[in-house]
Amino acid sequence: MKSEKYQGKVKQYNSDKGFGFISCEEGDVFFHISDFPADGIEPKRHDRVKFNVIANGDKYKAVKIERVEDNSKQARKSKVVANNTSITSSLLNSFRK
Repeated sequence: MKSEKYQGKVKQYNSDKGFGFISCEEGDVFFHISDFPADGIEPKRHDRVKFNVIANGDKYKAVKIERVEDNSKQARKSKVVANNTSITSSLLNSFRK
């Protein structure tokens, strides 16, 4: 693996132990929670991320991990559904008054 930005998805994360794996085209990459953004949000399965890779013995470790907004078709559809539900709820609440 070269020293460039890679993209992948969180494959698995163990919150008790503080580590997990990111799947990308080159294979699975280990990460530790200390290399995740300190925004207080734990990584979840299928979170999209960008990261750099360093050698960790004979394996690789993800560092400088950044979350990436999910722009897949399914994610866009979920956002539209959530927005439509919100609009419908406010319209129904205004009619009830």
